[in-house]
Amino acid sequence: MPGLLGFFFGSMNSFIPCVDFAGFGLDIEDTSQADPSSVQKIADQLYSAFTNVGFVYLKNYGISPDELEKVLEVSRQFFTLPEDIKRKSERAENGNSGYVCQGRESFNRERPPDLRESYNITPCERSKLVFPQDLPEFEAVITEYYNRCHKLAMRVLRVIAIALKIDPPDFFEKQHKYINCGANLTTLRTLYYPPVQDPNAVLPKQIRCGEHSDYGSITLLWQDACGGLEVMNNKGEYQSVPPLNDAVLINIGDLMQRWTSDKLLSAVSCCSCLLHC
Repeated sequence: MPGLLGFFFGSMNSFIPCVDFAGFGLDIEDTSQADPSSVQKIADQLYSAFTNVGFVYLKNYGISPDELEKVLEVSRQFFTLPEDIKRKSERAENGNSGYVCQGRESFNRERPPDLRESYNITPCERSKLVFPQDLPEFEAVITEYYNRCHKLAMRVLRVIAIALKIDPPDFFEKQHKYINCGANLTTLRTLYYPPVQDPNAVLPKQIRCGEHSDYGSITLLWQDACGGLEVMNNKGEYQSVPPLNDAVLINIGDLMQRWTSDKLLSAVSCCSCLLHC
């Protein structure tokens, strides 16, 4: 499983709704030219998804499958390098950019460390950027995708504000103006779930990614063809969220739930499957 990419394609899942974002996607260069009735329809659908589930699939959002595949491929190339080479780009203790080896993180402190690796890109004054010198194309591909995700995130935040009837509708965008600069810690993270070579070595209760809710405003989440994401439904049960072709998952984080007085839901998710795709 080369990675669940966040800034995790397959059968449709009725648990999480799918919204056509073409009316406000990145293919529309000038958003002032977007059709207001189409944007309002999108806003109403996102509001329904985020108040009932906390997750939504977006299709026709304006980032091409080729762009995504470049990121997944360069991530595969990095994560399959020898461990000693990867550790040359290790995340510093006082920063957030760089390689995070397996066993260093645990999203649920009641479980052993998560069985995964990651690479973080956090361009801000508080975290020095780190890129692998043994894979020179990594920096250009990841940086370009970060910028594309940034642009899409701003579109989603605008529609959320419209859904909440906030005036002015660029309120959330202004609160995120320091993304890619200043002290903002917005991160692009590519994740890798390596094969479990010895099942007997897996500790009791150890899984791929422990149960957690995201702590930020929103998350953009892409899956490769292997999938693996599970989201808690309103019955308190974890339900598989399979990849959907050419769609991105958007979910609400804890900050946005707090910001909206619990109108929008920050759902709990995990990845428990130990099988390797």
